[in-house]
Amino acid sequence: MRELGYDKAKVKESIEPENVYDILEYFGAEPEMYSDYIISRTICHNGIGEGSKKLYYYFENSMFNCYTECGAFDIFELVEKVKNIDLNSAIYFVVNFLNLQIDLDNDIDLKDSQEDWKIFNRYKEQKDVTVNDNTIELPEYDRSIIQHYPQPIISSWSNISKEVCDFAQIHYDPLGGNILIPHFDQNDRCVGIRQRTIIKEQEKKGKYKPWRVHGELYNHALGFNLYGLNWAKERIREIQTAVVAESEKSVLAYMSYYGTGNNICVATCGSSLSKYQFKLLKDAGCKEIVIAFDHDFDEYGSDESLKVEEKIAKIGNKYKPYMNMSVVFDRENILEYKASPLDQGKDVFMYLFKNRIML
Repeated sequence: MRELGYDKAKVKESIEPENVYDILEYFGAEPEMYSDYIISRTICHNGIGEGSKKLYYYFENSMFNCYTECGAFDIFELVEKVKNIDLNSAIYFVVNFLNLQIDLDNDIDLKDSQEDWKIFNRYKEQKDVTVNDNTIELPEYDRSIIQHYPQPIISSWSNISKEVCDFAQIHYDPLGGNILIPHFDQNDRCVGIRQRTIIKEQEKKGKYKPWRVHGELYNHALGFNLYGLNWAKERIREIQTAVVAESEKSVLAYMSYYGTGNNICVATCGSSLSKYQFKLLKDAGCKEIVIAFDHDFDEYGSDESLKVEEKIAKIGNKYKPYMNMSVVFDRENILEYKASPLDQGKDVFMYLFKNRIML
């Protein structure tokens, strides 16, 4: 039987410079992003976190060039070199690390098929995750490290209560100007810590990054987890509905509006829903997924809004044979550009939620 895989060209087309930066950061390459390229350490032949800063990634052709030894190669070959794995495993690593919305090159089958778990077992071999009884278990980090950092009131998060921030163990790193957001799996294990900058000048390099402290990077494959599911799973099972947003901030806003005990909101930490994330919701007893992704267009009817609709429709078409799918979609230009449906208060969200569109 043919093993499932991803189309390399399709994956490559979906990768943005910010994604490459995140992967380099994960590998300890200390990347620096400029207008047309990224400079980082030559981890391609020196190993994680080592080498001189002579590895360049050019946006124009989406290629790396190592000016000391390796020459030109793409992101997949870099992953092959650093992790010492084959091409298919490197592609799968990139798709799931970045939580890209890419279909396998075969018809989707959400049953626990042998082919699916062959792919997941590649991660087991790489020691990035553990596969037990068709469940992915990410490595656990010591959460106590962030207890040494303050828990201030975050003035720029006016729609999120201090009580919810404390509940979610949100902290602040004053040296880097970053909000620290621990990520837990459905069993309350800390599987990563992400930082969100509140410095405008730093946002062009990406709002969210894995947190690094004392030489350790608190990272995890985003496509294998859902932020907030540990708090939401019981309520999701009760009412059989889940609101799926992009960012952690949206989950915190939902809990601020409705209470931590009433949470049904989770975050994919990206603008897609991976097959494994869908499985997590299905296993939690969810019968309807309400997509509440960011408002990534200025005006409804624009080319931007059509692209967003096409992307949402693709997600809906992928999963609606197995579950009811709906979307919170602003056709009245209520939301600001790039805003989450949960950013502008409870009343706005409730209006959009009540008028959600079935896919």
